[in-house]
Amino acid sequence: MIKRLFLISFCLCFVMQTVHAGIVEPVFKQFKDPNQDGVDNVPSTVSIQITPDGKKMFLLDHLENAGSKKVYIYDLTTPFDISTLDVTNRTIVSLDGYGDNMGGNNDNKDIEFNNDGTKVFFFSEYGTLQIHNLTTPYDVASISSSTVVADDGLNYKTKYSVNNIKGVEFNNDGTKMYFVDGTQNATKIAQINLSTPFDPTSGTKVHTLDTEPAGVAFYTMEPSFDDDGTRLYISEALNNSTGATTYMYVYKLSNPFELSSATFAGKWPITANGRNISAYSWTFGNNGMKAYIATEDANADGDDIIYEYDLTCPYGIVLCETDAVTAIGAQVEIAKNVIHQNSSTIFKRFDWLRRNDERANLTNHEVKLNINNPILAALKTNFENSLKNIQFTPASLKKENTNKNKKNWSHWSHVDVSFGRVGDTGSSKPKEVDTWGVMYGLDKLVNSKIFGYAFRYGIDQVDLEDGSSNELESHIFSLNMYSSVPLKRQSNLNLLLGVSYLRIDQLDKKNRETGERNGKQIYTSISYENENAFTKYDLIPFGKFEMGITQFSDYTNFDVVSNNIENHERLRFRTGNASAGLKFDSILYLKDKTLSRNGFIEYIYDLTPDIDHHVRSHIDNVSVKKTIKTHSLHNVKGNVGFEYMNSNGSTIAINYERFQSLDESGHKDSLLIKLGTANKQNANFDVIYDPKNNNKTEISYLKDFDNFKLKLKSNYNLFSKIPDYGANIEFSGTF
Repeated sequence: MIKRLFLISFCLCFVMQTVHAGIVEPVFKQFKDPNQDGVDNVPSTVSIQITPDGKKMFLLDHLENAGSKKVYIYDLTTPFDISTLDVTNRTIVSLDGYGDNMGGNNDNKDIEFNNDGTKVFFFSEYGTLQIHNLTTPYDVASISSSTVVADDGLNYKTKYSVNNIKGVEFNNDGTKMYFVDGTQNATKIAQINLSTPFDPTSGTKVHTLDTEPAGVAFYTMEPSFDDDGTRLYISEALNNSTGATTYMYVYKLSNPFELSSATFAGKWPITANGRNISAYSWTFGNNGMKAYIATEDANADGDDIIYEYDLTCPYGIVLCETDAVTAIGAQVEIAKNVIHQNSSTIFKRFDWLRRNDERANLTNHEVKLNINNPILAALKTNFENSLKNIQFTPASLKKENTNKNKKNWSHWSHVDVSFGRVGDTGSSKPKEVDTWGVMYGLDKLVNSKIFGYAFRYGIDQVDLEDGSSNELESHIFSLNMYSSVPLKRQSNLNLLLGVSYLRIDQLDKKNRETGERNGKQIYTSISYENENAFTKYDLIPFGKFEMGITQFSDYTNFDVVSNNIENHERLRFRTGNASAGLKFDSILYLKDKTLSRNGFIEYIYDLTPDIDHHVRSHIDNVSVKKTIKTHSLHNVKGNVGFEYMNSNGSTIAINYERFQSLDESGHKDSLLIKLGTANKQNANFDVIYDPKNNNKTEISYLKDFDNFKLKLKSNYNLFSKIPDYGANIEFSGTF
């Protein structure tokens, strides 16, 4: 108790001192002139965008000669690094002759994309709009008369009653649009709700945010939101080079993307390279860890300069906040994984029992290590030595045990340990993951029906690496009751009912506890398996249903990195999925050879809804709703493969699999090539190469020792900047 009071007092003092010390400021990194040598005002940037992968940058011009309007497209050799911006080989695309006129000289224009880059919008200050459909996302260079959307004949200044459109923004799903009415001394932002996503003609003006009370003195320009719409940013600019101070203004929104819930949070004096600059246009990049500001007026660095900034935390201008969506999303994933870990292990127990239903001894113990780390030799040696001292007393389902309390029961155990590093991708950073779990179960066979109980204790550690330097450590206790019931015609119904208690600690980079959350959970899983083959193609139906309800307690997060204390409200949510499909596995016998043709088609429906979570900041006492969204409800997975094996055990196999979202363009392809051989000493050696999965290569060695099996496996992802590597030891035995 005394320790916790001391921690609270320390954090409160630290936060109060930091709040008075100043605001969170971007860190200037470098600048770049987008003009070719000796050429001025081409382009004089009025709007700037960068692709999500950081490989292309788009600039719109402010002062084109003869009224011609163009888009300037630049490649970045190193993503998000403007020092590698290729000025010499830029691509210039004219907007003339496509639908609405983009206005004359000295006017504002804005370039915006929809959420997947397949539609581009060009707005002018005078209310005109030009839209193009893009076959390839963000391929603005491909626009032509065939890509342009027919002129709607609307003037958006008139339609939505704004004076000058200085900047435009959409929310994430395109159901809201925002116009910055940047008239000096009368600035405001209009929120337009769209009945059809990314269709500006379908809007209704619902709210206008007056920015003058925040102290705006000049023209407001470009608006932007953070990733979940709980922070709004607007820039201020001058149309001269007097060097006066302009600001970036930041608002907090208690209801995401709703301007009616906006509260002014503070402002940052826009500076770069030691001087004041005027942000005529700007944008975020690299998941909110970068900011880019484009100037229109000359200064000591040159004329029409792009400035690059590093942010100390995601979207860290004026204030830093913990990425609650990432943290709470990780907690939700831990809860979902509890259900998967328990049901997967127990349903594998069903498979093992069915395969061995004629054996007198159904006691089984397994230890499994998944080690994604190159340091393997010492651990392997210690583990093998420790196994020599392990002994188990066997039980039997068919023979009566001398101990009456254990009559007709078999017991089993399962241990799994994994740790390592997963490489980053274009949309996420590296994550460190440690997992450890042990399960012990008892079951019996009665009239071909299996009944049992199983207990699992697990520890999960997740390093968020979202800019907060926080990590989660969870301790989970689960109790399961399970049954497998044979049905008619060689089919089985597997049932599981379980409860779990979870304790999740949030830790900072110095391993200090910054928050503690408790949870309880009830879940069920049901699977149907039909062992019959239907039609001449040997089609076998299967299906599974999984559902869980989890409740997390409220908790307080003392986050030193974000200089904030956050109160998270109690959270109750449902998770689950349902799947069904057909699989086939047909074997063709050819003398001393066999050819297996296999595959499946499966429909997966994600039953997990969007989850709303409320968090209140100590700094401004504003409660903000964070939403953990479901990515796709409807999904299809298909697989087809062939495996050829001869009498000496040599094998060659090819397998292709695709996971396809039906709600969005998300998909994943997998191609597996397998070569294997078996020798006389009961040992198998396999090489699996997956060119569609970062050229992943897996090598495994399996050795039988009577009742024991030893399997060594390693993998490596070739040609990756941050390679995924790992090794795996499995030692199992039946007693």
